[in-house]
Amino acid sequence: MQTFYRDIRYAARNLRRSPAFTATVVLTLALGVGATAAIFSCVYALLLQSLPFTDAGRIIALSETHPQITGGIEATYPDYEDWKEQQHSFTQLAAYSTLNPETVSLVTDGHAQQVHRVLASGNFFSVLGITPRIGRLIGEQDDKPENDHVAMLSASAWDRYFGNDPGIVGRSVNLNGTAFTIIGVLPVGAAYPSEGEVWLPLSLLDQETRASRVWHSVRVLGRLRPGVKFPEARADLQAVSARLAAAYPATNRNIGVQLRPLREELVGTLRPAMLSLFGAVFLVLLIACANVANLLMVRATAQRREIAVRQALGAGRTQFFFQFLAQAIVLCLLGGSLGIALAAGVLPLLRMALAHAASLDPSMIQSIGLNIPVLLFALFTCLMTAILFSIFPLMNTSPRLTEALRTGERGSTGSRSRKRSALIAGEIAIAVVVLFLSTLVVRSFQKLLAVDPGFRIDHLLSAEITLPEPKYGDDSSITNHFYEQLLENLARSPGISSAATTTVVPLKPSQVMTRFLVEGAPPTSPGIFPAAQIRYVSPDFFHTFGLALQSGRVFEQKDIENSTKSFVVNAAFARRYLAGRNPLDANILLGVLSPHPEKIPVIGVVSDAHDLGIESEAQPEIYLPGFGLHAVLLVRTFADPASVESVVQNAVRTLDPNQPIYHVQTVDALMSNSTARQRMTAMLLGIFSVVALALAAIGIYGVLSYSVAQRSREIGVRMAVGATRARILRLVLAQAAQFTGTGLAVGVGVALVSARIIRGLLFDIGTADPLSACIAIGLLVLAAVVAATIPALRAASVNPNEALRAE
Repeated sequence: MQTFYRDIRYAARNLRRSPAFTATVVLTLALGVGATAAIFSCVYALLLQSLPFTDAGRIIALSETHPQITGGIEATYPDYEDWKEQQHSFTQLAAYSTLNPETVSLVTDGHAQQVHRVLASGNFFSVLGITPRIGRLIGEQDDKPENDHVAMLSASAWDRYFGNDPGIVGRSVNLNGTAFTIIGVLPVGAAYPSEGEVWLPLSLLDQETRASRVWHSVRVLGRLRPGVKFPEARADLQAVSARLAAAYPATNRNIGVQLRPLREELVGTLRPAMLSLFGAVFLVLLIACANVANLLMVRATAQRREIAVRQALGAGRTQFFFQFLAQAIVLCLLGGSLGIALAAGVLPLLRMALAHAASLDPSMIQSIGLNIPVLLFALFTCLMTAILFSIFPLMNTSPRLTEALRTGERGSTGSRSRKRSALIAGEIAIAVVVLFLSTLVVRSFQKLLAVDPGFRIDHLLSAEITLPEPKYGDDSSITNHFYEQLLENLARSPGISSAATTTVVPLKPSQVMTRFLVEGAPPTSPGIFPAAQIRYVSPDFFHTFGLALQSGRVFEQKDIENSTKSFVVNAAFARRYLAGRNPLDANILLGVLSPHPEKIPVIGVVSDAHDLGIESEAQPEIYLPGFGLHAVLLVRTFADPASVESVVQNAVRTLDPNQPIYHVQTVDALMSNSTARQRMTAMLLGIFSVVALALAAIGIYGVLSYSVAQRSREIGVRMAVGATRARILRLVLAQAAQFTGTGLAVGVGVALVSARIIRGLLFDIGTADPLSACIAIGLLVLAAVVAATIPALRAASVNPNEALRAE
């Protein structure tokens, strides 16, 4: 150990005498380690760190699937009850609902505001394995109609609305005009679903919904029994789902079940993006390591005479290994420390980007940091790098004293040169992979931004309103009057062009669908019905939203006043279900599972809108005239839409002083938020590709510069016997072309295979996109030409007399 300490001191002295070499290596390592540590911090916090639930790995999220809907949807309450009775894989199943409505009005200190509500079954928190921060949890005894006026708060809601008042337990609060008693507060980070602020018993779900196999209203969590594996549980629930389809063909035919681990349910689409970013930054680290390995091999070559003399005097290769290891450890500790500091500076920006890119619990975002696992990962990376760096120089030392002392040695034309060239070819191959994947993602994002949403996003403000049911729910005329007055007052307000209501926020994914039949269409098998998105809208919706009328007419005020039943459909609906007929002569049957379906005529066709998300194709949609307790208010303005927020709030409070609006944002901002994940991924991959390109160029420059320096005598001889400067220039560029070509060939092959891994991140672009490949190859060739030209020009300017003087 004492000898190793001596080697460390010796390495530190040597590195101090070579400040340029030391600075180059340390900065290169800092860049690679810092970027890797920063991304690993995100990966660890989101994908690896323990969730704040007991044995969270055994908690599974269950949902139903529909052949016409991508992903999982809510289950019907009767299906959930049947799952509980018939399954054998879970100790218990619990249900929760965020629908009808997803928010409620909370009155504190005479001021009303909307809070996100979750209805949870009595065993919900038992399945999660949560211990309350204060008070108690909702239990089975609370999930009964006679005891269900109790509520729990999230830690953030307790802080935001009640100032962390420790006396909150037992206090009565007003939710939607009804008194509820607070019985407990959840611990920090334990809110599930993450947007939840107040939890109420599931028994508050209305009886009609609880009895319906048509209305999909609840999501389900289950805790696996000890010894039961995920595939077994999935097979078990699929068997139950098949039995339900056979028992209830009218409603459950083709309805399946989907199981996902809880973490996957929480992280969602962010998982592939994070893994892709980690893979890209790891490749950048490899390029940085290859550069440093080349520098250390060059340094070892320069020291080979000293090493050969020491070998001749009896020094063993083990001694040299520890000497190189000491040097590598010093460099890696310096580079790693600087890299950690770099990561610490970058992490706040990453947290900000992730907060906009995903609907995650804020505690998950805040947990992204330089914790012990991340620091251990960085230390492990530095240690492995140091050991690797110790081996490469050892391979580059000469065991022969006579060879090392030969004054006329021609330098880097032998095996040592091939090793360095192989490393640079590897760097180029990795850089091609990073560049190609980054270009694919960036081009995919450009295509996404180029999609026409089908409606005008400029000068449009969106806000949500949820009217309390006890006050407005009993009489639809009161609700209608409220919204009619509100829209009329807004239309007269300065700065506002028009106002309308709908049921779903633009660009927000929604599965609000209805089964239907087209009158006169061929009959279907039991349980096989077409389905379409359905919206309730006010008469001025189409004008305000910017949808063009293609045929017929849109709704008028009389359609609401007279409760006229009529449909407006979009072009996608007309193409898919009304092809070959005049849409205005069609009748749509709703309530197809009832004995007497309702026949409703189509009165108009409007243009398509990508209002389920810019990535989604326009889906068939049905529009109905009318208002509900929950509405999305759309306000078209003449100037900046954010400037009329106070006007909208005042117009609402004029009609109802206790009625808040919430989720107020411009549709421009909604558009930006809808592509935030893709923007973050494209931006970070773009940065990594620039770093990879720069490191590859530096590697090419370094190898060629050293090669020219080592071959200066050879070049002098060539020029002395008649070689022109152009020939010398071609000689050096040919060397660069050789390892560049090899690297490009290998890199393109690996990149095309790797692209299949990230196909889930791509939009409207293939994994073998020729233009992306050309851009990646072109950038690498350009970087290689620039990096090789300087050493080549230096070689062509060698003075033969000076080069041969030493001979």
